[in-house]
Amino acid sequence: MLYLPWRFQKSRVLNCKLNNNYTLSSIREWVVDQNPSVTTSTHWWFKDLPPNIKEMFNNTSKDKKIIEMFRKLFGSNYMIDVLKDMNEVYVSPPSNNNKDFVKNASDNIFYTRHIDGPFFYIPFASCYRVIVGLDDNRDIMTIFNITPETYIIKTGDVVGFDFHRESHYISPIIWNACDDINDSTVVSPTNYRVILKIHYCVYPYWAIVFGFILSKLSILYNKLFRDLFVFTLKPKSEYTSYLAKFMVISTQVYHDIEFYIGYNNIQFVAILLYISSKTHSNVFLFGSSFVHYLRWIDTSKYTSESNNLFRRDYYFFKFLYMLQYFYMYFSHTYNTEYPAIYTTIIVPPLLALCVYNYTSLIPKIVEIYLTCDLLNNNRLYVNLKYTEYIYIFINILLNYIQLNKPIAMLIW
Repeated sequence: MLYLPWRFQKSRVLNCKLNNNYTLSSIREWVVDQNPSVTTSTHWWFKDLPPNIKEMFNNTSKDKKIIEMFRKLFGSNYMIDVLKDMNEVYVSPPSNNNKDFVKNASDNIFYTRHIDGPFFYIPFASCYRVIVGLDDNRDIMTIFNITPETYIIKTGDVVGFDFHRESHYISPIIWNACDDINDSTVVSPTNYRVILKIHYCVYPYWAIVFGFILSKLSILYNKLFRDLFVFTLKPKSEYTSYLAKFMVISTQVYHDIEFYIGYNNIQFVAILLYISSKTHSNVFLFGSSFVHYLRWIDTSKYTSESNNLFRRDYYFFKFLYMLQYFYMYFSHTYNTEYPAIYTTIIVPPLLALCVYNYTSLIPKIVEIYLTCDLLNNNRLYVNLKYTEYIYIFINILLNYIQLNKPIAMLIW
């Protein structure tokens, strides 16, 4: 869902605990009886399950605890549609607690930081993937690296996340030598990790069109991606090897754009640019320059420590602010024929000092100097516009407020 970048962002990763262990264990028993592969992952679509297992799966998808989990985050005025065409039983092969075996036994793409779907830009609706554990998982943990949160999903554990927006990956759990890794329940060939993947489209009642579009696109994409994934698991050839590598690389690039910039931020900036192109450049100047201050001030109401999501948004908009502020300064000073060149040379190193916590004092001193010099008209070859005076005084005010709202900016 499109959110306002200057507002504090709560975690949208959901979790709860189910009590219907008999149903879950019955599904797992059926899975083990099918003798899944011990070298690659195995999948069953919901529609391909036998009637009794399908009924158990369906009842689990409608469990009131899962529905209440969504209601707690979104409220009672949201529709929650089950996307049966995306639902599946997923089986990871036995790992024998060996990291290399785990990575060779399944597809590397799930161990790569990734986002499951590409339709982040559809507003007012979310497609949620809900993972339900069916066994005493001792091998795999699920990590949401922007929030950040980590889950080891065992029997009855439920974790839900936005299919098209949440960065995550799975990682093997490597036990210490003192742990009882020789237990038969750990090294048995039947020690599969079995989970249910249940999907929901969540949207307000008035946004039914957006919910419908997102549902259909998500189902289509999921089927196409699964077919491509299964194709790469076939006997290796030069073609499938290159295709698998391309999938991993493109997945990493797609994830890194979200992790370091944020698709929501890209959308917001694109909208501002479009509006300013139709109206006035000041729309973009004022609309993007102070977002990092406002985000800092709003976040300080809820927490005193930063996370990856906050740092990403804060530094992205601080970079935009510094570009515009320095360009404004060099545009008004003597002997600066190409202000854009000076800006692009000076701003990145100053931002790096902030991002990597070398010192935030030097960039702040430079900003103070720029502010004083801009207000000293004797050093300028043209007078500032009144909108630029307003811009500078807003900057001073927000700087003052920020100093009184401390947040621990940990190293990225």
